[in-house]
Amino acid sequence: MKKLPFALIALLACGDDGMVTDDSSSRDIGTPDVDAGSGEVDSFVPPDGRYEIVGGDWSMPAGEEGYVCVRQTVPESVFVRAFYPIAPEGTHHTVVTLEYDSAWPDGTANCAAFTNGPDMIYGSGVGTEPLELPEGVAVEIPAGAQILLNLHLFNVGSAELTGHSGIEVVAVDESEVSDVAQVLLAGNESFSIPPMAGDHWVEGNCTARADTTIFAVSPHMHQFGDYMEIRAVAGGTETLLLEDTYSFDDQQFSLLDAPVALAEGDSINVRCRYQNPTSSTVTFGDSSLQEMCYGAIFSYPPLPNGSITCSR
Repeated sequence: MKKLPFALIALLACGDDGMVTDDSSSRDIGTPDVDAGSGEVDSFVPPDGRYEIVGGDWSMPAGEEGYVCVRQTVPESVFVRAFYPIAPEGTHHTVVTLEYDSAWPDGTANCAAFTNGPDMIYGSGVGTEPLELPEGVAVEIPAGAQILLNLHLFNVGSAELTGHSGIEVVAVDESEVSDVAQVLLAGNESFSIPPMAGDHWVEGNCTARADTTIFAVSPHMHQFGDYMEIRAVAGGTETLLLEDTYSFDDQQFSLLDAPVALAEGDSINVRCRYQNPTSSTVTFGDSSLQEMCYGAIFSYPPLPNGSITCSR
């Protein structure tokens, strides 16, 4: 596998049903404080074609964590071949999804961990570097779709943090695109790690609901995870996609040497190993003090899962 310097710490704020949460109740909770923004795309496109497609300003009190959502509707279809995260200190991760026929206006507001659209197109986190998709592969953002950037902010310091987080992209003409891709999080969403547990394994599976081809994978756990395996099971034959030690601060995307085709009914198996030296049970959850077991699967065409996660 060819390793890309792409930390996907982002891939943890995902709901069970993949539907957008009504976040009106979270807009006045006061954590975090948010500067209102228009979310408008900068009309200036640099010589390399890179521009900010969505981004917003935020502030986070010392010792707190919370969520900010930035929404931006695109007036015409965009085919993205490369992503560049804007992630200053305090940006724990981002999840980028698409919402259609949204009732929420463009702009920036407080939200919740599970405020996500039904289709995931990107994620980023601490130390994330640019991600360039293989030749001919792109992520499509259809005309009229609303980009929903969910920012998980975590201030571990003793002073308030402020920043501007977002995503820059490089677009490609539709004529250069042969395959349209999306991201799916495969794993286990119902587990716990006992106190003082060593080498505790958790396993999850995702059944493909349609034919698809996997071309890149990335692990995602939190601070108790130290090893992950991801396998594709196609026609009864297992193919190892990822087998590596895990670091919370270094979650790399791996482009597969050869893409792996799955047929409807085939599966993705994810195994995660944890070390819990504390006297408390660690449960599944979006906080970095809880745990997750996800393999981020980049494939084309997108799987019609109805959610950005798959755990069955």
